[in-house]
Amino acid sequence: MLDQFDIRLLSAVQDNADLTNAELSERVALSGSQCARRLERLRQEGYIEKSVCVLSAQKLGLAVTAYTTISLSSHTEEGNRRLHRFIEDAPEILECYSQTGDADFLMKITVKDLDHLSEFLERIIHKAGGLHSVKSSIMLKTIKKTNSLPLRFE
Repeated sequence: MLDQFDIRLLSAVQDNADLTNAELSERVALSGSQCARRLERLRQEGYIEKSVCVLSAQKLGLAVTAYTTISLSSHTEEGNRRLHRFIEDAPEILECYSQTGDADFLMKITVKDLDHLSEFLERIIHKAGGLHSVKSSIMLKTIKKTNSLPLRFE
């Protein structure tokens, strides 16, 4: 069971995983050693999956982000295995979800430019095979982007 201090800790580290125990102590109103013990427990219990560094796609020359849906023409074990392998191995795919609705998969893809997106989509069509449709929406402008989950303590 999470208490208010756990929620405050999780909120602080999801906004900035680089905070020192002293900085966390100030934000959460616990001693540095209590913060360290609680963070370790939260990691062990799986509340904190991992700590990462968020890079700038723009600075790295990755100017195009597309959300792409894929519908399979048939669901064979081999076809699914081939597609899953491609998805796991493709660094351009940042996220992929199996979903309900009109399409079977939703992917977030980031590439250098539209030519690279076209090449990538051709590659997925060729490698995966058995696709019914592939549709992409190109992101024009970021309005909101966060990795922070909505944490509440009631």
